[in-house]
Amino acid sequence: MPNNRNDRNNRSATRRTGALTRLSVRRGSRTRPEPAGGPDRLRYLRSPATWLAGILLAVATVTFQDVLTGAVTAVLPLDRLPDRLSPQNAIEVVEVKDVKTTGLFLVRGDVDGRVLEAVGSGGSGRGEEGVVDVRDARWMVTLQGRANQQVRITDIVPEVEGGTCSSPLTGNLVDAPSQGVEKAIALKLAIDEPAPRLMVPKEKETDAEEPYFTGPEPRHITLDQNESEAFLIEATSASGYCRWRYRVHYQVGGSTAEMVLSRSGGKPFELTGPLADASGYRSVHYRSFGCSDSVTWLTGTGEEYVRAGDMLPCPPS
Repeated sequence: MPNNRNDRNNRSATRRTGALTRLSVRRGSRTRPEPAGGPDRLRYLRSPATWLAGILLAVATVTFQDVLTGAVTAVLPLDRLPDRLSPQNAIEVVEVKDVKTTGLFLVRGDVDGRVLEAVGSGGSGRGEEGVVDVRDARWMVTLQGRANQQVRITDIVPEVEGGTCSSPLTGNLVDAPSQGVEKAIALKLAIDEPAPRLMVPKEKETDAEEPYFTGPEPRHITLDQNESEAFLIEATSASGYCRWRYRVHYQVGGSTAEMVLSRSGGKPFELTGPLADASGYRSVHYRSFGCSDSVTWLTGTGEEYVRAGDMLPCPPS
Protein backbone atom coordinates (compact mmCIF):
# COMPACT_ATOMS: atom_id res chain seq x y z
CA MET A 1 0.00 0.00 0.00
CA PRO A 2 2.76 2.48 0.71
CA ASN A 3 4.23 1.86 -2.71
CA ASN A 4 0.92 2.44 -4.48
CA ARG A 5 0.45 5.76 -2.59
CA ASN A 6 3.89 6.96 -3.64
CA ASP A 7 3.22 6.08 -7.28
CA ARG A 8 0.04 8.18 -7.29
CA ASN A 9 1.82 11.18 -5.73
CA ASN A 10 4.60 10.96 -8.29
CA ARG A 11 2.13 10.84 -11.17
CA SER A 12 0.24 13.90 -9.79
CA ALA A 13 3.48 15.86 -9.40
CA THR A 14 4.47 14.92 -12.91
CA ARG A 15 1.16 16.14 -14.32
CA ARG A 16 1.41 19.43 -12.39
CA THR A 17 5.01 20.00 -13.51
CA GLY A 18 4.20 19.23 -17.11
CA ALA A 19 1.21 21.60 -17.08
CA LEU A 20 3.32 24.49 -15.77
CA THR A 21 6.00 23.89 -18.38
CA ARG A 22 3.54 23.83 -21.28
CA LEU A 23 1.84 27.01 -19.99
CA SER A 24 5.11 28.91 -19.76
CA VAL A 25 6.00 27.82 -23.28
CA ARG A 26 2.64 28.94 -24.60
CA ARG A 27 2.99 32.37 -22.88
CA GLY A 28 6.53 32.87 -24.20
CA SER A 29 5.51 32.11 -27.74
CA ARG A 30 2.81 34.78 -27.93
CA THR A 31 3.47 37.72 -30.37
CA ARG A 32 3.30 41.19 -28.76
CA PRO A 33 1.08 43.72 -30.56
CA GLU A 34 2.91 46.68 -32.21
CA PRO A 35 2.22 50.24 -30.97
CA ALA A 36 -0.54 51.94 -32.86
CA GLY A 37 0.78 54.02 -35.75
CA GLY A 38 4.45 53.13 -35.13
CA PRO A 39 5.71 52.64 -38.69
CA ASP A 40 3.51 55.46 -40.01
CA ARG A 41 4.87 57.87 -37.40
CA LEU A 42 8.48 57.13 -38.32
CA ARG A 43 7.71 57.58 -41.99
CA TYR A 44 6.14 60.97 -41.20
CA LEU A 45 9.19 62.23 -39.25
CA ARG A 46 11.55 61.15 -42.04
CA SER A 47 9.46 62.82 -44.72
CA PRO A 48 11.15 65.74 -46.65
CA ALA A 49 7.92 67.70 -46.36
CA THR A 50 8.19 67.57 -42.57
CA TRP A 51 11.75 68.92 -42.61
CA LEU A 52 10.77 71.73 -45.03
CA ALA A 53 7.86 72.75 -42.81
CA GLY A 54 10.19 72.92 -39.78
CA ILE A 55 12.67 75.16 -41.58
CA LEU A 56 9.93 77.52 -42.74
CA LEU A 57 8.57 77.72 -39.19
CA ALA A 58 12.00 78.63 -37.78
CA VAL A 59 12.51 81.37 -40.38
CA ALA A 60 9.08 82.82 -39.65
CA THR A 61 9.84 82.87 -35.90
CA VAL A 62 13.12 84.78 -36.35
CA THR A 63 11.48 87.29 -38.71
CA PHE A 64 8.67 87.94 -36.24
CA GLN A 65 11.17 88.54 -33.43
CA ASP A 66 13.06 91.12 -35.53
CA VAL A 67 9.85 92.95 -36.44
CA LEU A 68 8.71 92.95 -32.81
CA THR A 69 12.10 94.26 -31.57
CA GLY A 70 12.04 97.09 -34.11
CA ALA A 71 8.52 98.10 -33.11
CA VAL A 72 9.36 98.12 -29.39
CA THR A 73 12.57 100.10 -29.99
CA ALA A 74 10.64 102.80 -31.85
CA VAL A 75 8.10 103.19 -29.06
CA LEU A 76 10.00 102.78 -25.79
CA PRO A 77 12.69 105.21 -24.55
CA LEU A 78 16.30 104.04 -24.53
CA ASP A 79 16.56 103.60 -20.78
CA ARG A 80 13.88 100.90 -20.90
CA LEU A 81 15.77 98.82 -23.44
CA PRO A 82 18.68 97.13 -21.67
CA ASP A 83 20.26 95.89 -24.91
CA ARG A 84 20.39 99.41 -26.37
CA LEU A 85 22.45 102.48 -25.56
CA SER A 86 21.37 104.16 -22.33
CA PRO A 87 20.88 107.93 -22.11
CA GLN A 88 24.26 108.18 -20.37
CA ASN A 89 25.97 107.01 -23.58
CA ALA A 90 23.89 108.93 -26.10
CA ILE A 91 26.66 111.41 -27.01
CA GLU A 92 30.17 110.62 -28.19
CA VAL A 93 32.98 113.17 -27.95
CA VAL A 94 34.65 112.87 -31.35
CA GLU A 95 37.33 115.52 -30.86
CA VAL A 96 38.36 118.37 -28.57
CA LYS A 97 41.06 120.43 -30.28
CA ASP A 98 42.86 123.63 -29.34
CA VAL A 99 42.72 125.63 -32.59
CA LYS A 100 44.34 128.83 -31.35
CA THR A 101 47.39 129.55 -33.52
CA THR A 102 47.67 133.28 -32.99
CA GLY A 103 48.26 135.55 -30.05
CA LEU A 104 49.97 134.91 -26.74
CA PHE A 105 51.06 131.62 -25.20
CA LEU A 106 52.92 130.76 -22.03
CA VAL A 107 55.55 128.02 -21.78
CA ARG A 108 56.17 126.73 -18.28
CA GLY A 109 59.55 125.15 -19.02
CA ASP A 110 62.49 126.00 -21.22
CA VAL A 111 61.84 127.24 -24.74
CA ASP A 112 63.60 125.70 -27.73
CA GLY A 113 62.90 125.21 -31.41
CA ARG A 114 60.69 122.16 -30.78
CA VAL A 115 58.48 124.08 -28.37
CA LEU A 116 58.19 127.07 -30.71
CA GLU A 117 57.24 124.78 -33.59
CA ALA A 118 54.55 123.13 -31.46
CA VAL A 119 53.14 126.55 -30.55
CA GLY A 120 53.06 127.82 -34.12
CA SER A 121 51.57 124.66 -35.62
CA GLY A 122 48.70 124.38 -33.14
CA GLY A 123 49.35 120.63 -32.87
CA SER A 124 48.60 118.32 -29.97
CA GLY A 125 52.24 118.54 -28.86
CA ARG A 126 51.56 121.92 -27.24
CA GLY A 127 50.02 120.28 -24.19
CA GLU A 128 52.97 117.92 -23.85
CA GLU A 129 55.38 120.86 -23.91
CA GLY A 130 53.59 122.66 -21.08
CA VAL A 131 52.07 125.37 -23.29
CA VAL A 132 49.09 127.33 -21.94
CA ASP A 133 46.99 129.85 -23.87
CA VAL A 134 47.25 133.43 -22.62
CA ARG A 135 44.36 135.91 -22.48
CA ASP A 136 42.15 133.91 -24.86
CA ALA A 137 41.72 130.32 -26.06
CA ARG A 138 39.78 128.70 -28.88
CA TRP A 139 38.62 125.12 -28.60
CA MET A 140 36.89 123.20 -31.38
CA VAL A 141 34.53 120.60 -29.90
CA THR A 142 32.93 117.92 -32.09
CA LEU A 143 30.11 115.79 -30.68
CA GLN A 144 28.20 112.93 -32.33
CA GLY A 145 24.80 111.44 -31.55
CA ARG A 146 24.82 107.71 -30.79
CA ALA A 147 21.21 107.13 -29.77
CA ASN A 148 18.58 105.96 -32.25
CA GLN A 149 16.49 108.92 -31.11
CA GLN A 150 17.38 112.60 -31.39
CA VAL A 151 19.55 114.05 -28.63
CA ARG A 152 18.79 117.62 -27.56
CA ILE A 153 21.58 119.47 -25.73
CA THR A 154 19.91 121.98 -23.42
CA ASP A 155 22.90 123.48 -21.60
CA ILE A 156 26.70 123.37 -21.33
CA VAL A 157 27.92 124.69 -17.98
CA PRO A 158 31.61 125.37 -17.20
CA GLU A 159 32.74 124.18 -13.77
CA VAL A 160 35.96 125.79 -12.53
CA GLU A 161 38.21 123.64 -10.35
CA GLY A 162 38.14 124.91 -6.79
CA GLY A 163 35.31 127.29 -7.69
CA THR A 164 37.60 130.18 -8.67
CA CYS A 165 40.66 131.03 -10.74
CA SER A 166 44.11 131.64 -9.23
CA SER A 167 46.88 134.13 -10.00
CA PRO A 168 48.12 134.21 -13.61
CA LEU A 169 51.05 132.00 -14.53
CA THR A 170 54.59 133.24 -14.97
CA GLY A 171 57.13 131.75 -17.34
CA ASN A 172 58.15 132.33 -20.94
CA LEU A 173 55.82 134.30 -23.21
CA VAL A 174 55.40 133.39 -26.89
CA ASP A 175 53.70 135.67 -29.42
CA ALA A 176 52.68 133.56 -32.46
CA PRO A 177 51.36 134.74 -35.86
CA SER A 178 47.85 134.10 -37.14
CA GLN A 179 47.00 131.08 -39.29
CA GLY A 180 43.20 131.28 -39.23
CA VAL A 181 40.40 129.45 -37.41
CA GLU A 182 37.98 126.81 -38.63
CA LYS A 183 34.40 127.92 -39.24
CA ALA A 184 31.82 126.64 -36.74
CA ILE A 185 29.23 127.73 -34.21
CA ALA A 186 31.04 130.21 -31.95
CA LEU A 187 30.30 130.46 -28.22
CA LYS A 188 31.95 133.03 -25.95
CA LEU A 189 33.08 132.31 -22.40
CA ALA A 190 34.67 134.67 -19.84
CA ILE A 191 35.97 131.91 -17.61
CA ASP A 192 37.35 134.21 -14.87
CA GLU A 193 33.96 135.75 -14.11
CA PRO A 194 32.15 134.75 -10.88
CA ALA A 195 29.49 132.70 -12.72
CA PRO A 196 30.82 131.97 -16.21
CA ARG A 197 28.33 131.00 -18.90
CA LEU A 198 28.53 130.28 -22.62
CA MET A 199 27.37 133.44 -24.37
CA VAL A 200 26.12 134.36 -27.85
CA PRO A 201 28.78 136.36 -29.74
CA LYS A 202 27.82 139.98 -30.30
CA GLU A 203 27.23 140.95 -33.91
CA LYS A 204 27.63 144.63 -33.04
CA GLU A 205 29.44 146.39 -30.23
CA THR A 206 26.13 147.86 -29.11
CA ASP A 207 24.49 144.42 -28.77
CA ALA A 208 24.01 143.05 -25.27
CA GLU A 209 25.50 139.64 -24.53
CA GLU A 210 23.12 136.88 -23.49
CA PRO A 211 23.54 133.22 -22.53
CA TYR A 212 23.39 130.84 -25.46
CA PHE A 213 21.27 128.13 -23.81
CA THR A 214 19.41 129.96 -21.04
CA GLY A 215 18.93 133.51 -22.38
CA PRO A 216 15.68 135.28 -23.32
CA GLU A 217 15.68 133.21 -26.51
CA PRO A 218 16.98 129.81 -25.38
CA ARG A 219 18.89 127.85 -27.99
CA HIS A 220 19.82 124.19 -28.14
CA ILE A 221 21.92 121.79 -30.19
CA THR A 222 20.33 118.65 -31.66
CA LEU A 223 22.10 115.46 -32.69
CA ASP A 224 20.45 112.71 -34.73
CA GLN A 225 21.95 109.23 -34.75
CA ASN A 226 25.48 109.36 -36.25
CA GLU A 227 25.14 113.12 -36.84
CA SER A 228 28.12 115.26 -35.82
CA GLU A 229 28.10 118.89 -34.73
CA ALA A 230 31.18 121.07 -34.29
CA PHE A 231 31.14 124.29 -32.31
CA LEU A 232 33.89 126.71 -31.39
CA ILE A 233 34.25 127.91 -27.81
CA GLU A 234 36.27 131.09 -27.35
CA ALA A 235 37.28 131.49 -23.72
CA THR A 236 38.93 134.56 -22.20
CA SER A 237 40.63 135.37 -18.91
CA ALA A 238 41.70 138.90 -18.07
CA SER A 239 43.63 138.26 -14.89
CA GLY A 240 43.48 134.68 -13.57
CA TYR A 241 44.73 131.17 -14.25
CA CYS A 242 41.71 128.88 -14.68
CA ARG A 243 41.20 125.13 -15.03
CA TRP A 244 37.73 123.84 -15.82
CA ARG A 245 35.52 121.19 -17.40
CA TYR A 246 32.04 121.43 -18.91
CA ARG A 247 28.89 119.66 -17.73
CA VAL A 248 26.65 118.92 -20.71
CA HIS A 249 22.91 118.61 -20.01
CA TYR A 250 20.74 116.91 -22.63
CA GLN A 251 17.48 115.09 -23.29
CA VAL A 252 16.89 111.85 -25.19
CA GLY A 253 13.91 109.51 -25.46
CA GLY A 254 11.93 111.36 -22.79
CA SER A 255 14.79 111.15 -20.27
CA THR A 256 17.31 113.75 -19.05
CA ALA A 257 20.98 113.00 -18.60
CA GLU A 258 24.35 114.74 -18.33
CA MET A 259 27.99 114.13 -19.13
CA VAL A 260 31.36 115.77 -18.40
CA LEU A 261 33.30 117.27 -21.29
CA SER A 262 37.09 117.43 -20.86
CA ARG A 263 40.18 117.62 -22.98
CA SER A 264 41.83 114.50 -24.36
CA GLY A 265 42.70 112.04 -21.61
CA GLY A 266 40.21 113.61 -19.19
CA LYS A 267 42.43 116.66 -18.63
CA PRO A 268 40.75 119.97 -17.75
CA PHE A 269 40.71 122.98 -20.02
CA GLU A 270 43.14 125.66 -18.88
CA LEU A 271 43.80 129.31 -19.64
CA THR A 272 45.82 132.02 -17.93
CA GLY A 273 45.40 135.75 -17.98
CA PRO A 274 48.45 137.90 -18.82
CA LEU A 275 50.67 139.32 -16.10
CA ALA A 276 49.78 142.87 -15.18
CA ASP A 277 53.47 143.70 -15.62
CA ALA A 278 54.98 141.88 -18.60
CA SER A 279 58.47 142.39 -17.22
CA GLY A 280 57.70 139.46 -14.94
CA TYR A 281 58.12 137.02 -17.85
CA ARG A 282 61.52 135.34 -17.97
CA SER A 283 61.69 135.71 -21.75
CA VAL A 284 59.55 136.70 -24.70
CA HIS A 285 59.65 134.93 -28.10
CA TYR A 286 57.96 136.37 -31.17
CA ARG A 287 57.94 136.75 -34.93
CA SER A 288 57.83 140.22 -36.45
CA PHE A 289 56.47 140.64 -39.97
CA GLY A 290 58.23 144.02 -40.11
CA CYS A 291 61.67 142.40 -39.93
CA SER A 292 63.61 141.15 -42.94
CA ASP A 293 63.32 137.57 -41.72
CA SER A 294 59.80 137.04 -40.43
CA VAL A 295 60.24 133.25 -40.20
CA THR A 296 62.88 133.20 -37.50
CA TRP A 297 61.77 133.37 -33.88
CA LEU A 298 63.16 136.41 -32.06
CA THR A 299 63.91 136.45 -28.33
CA GLY A 300 64.07 139.21 -25.72
CA THR A 301 63.43 139.76 -22.05
CA GLY A 302 60.18 140.76 -20.44
CA GLU A 303 61.58 144.20 -19.64
CA GLU A 304 62.56 144.73 -23.30
CA TYR A 305 59.07 143.66 -24.31
CA VAL A 306 57.54 146.31 -22.04
CA ARG A 307 59.89 149.07 -23.23
CA ALA A 308 59.21 148.25 -26.89
CA GLY A 309 55.48 148.49 -26.38
CA ASP A 310 54.70 144.80 -26.93
CA MET A 311 56.85 144.72 -30.10
CA LEU A 312 60.49 143.76 -29.75
CA PRO A 313 62.94 145.43 -32.13
CA CYS A 314 64.31 143.54 -35.12
CA PRO A 315 67.71 141.96 -34.61
CA PRO A 316 70.67 143.63 -36.32
CA SER A 317 71.12 142.39 -39.90
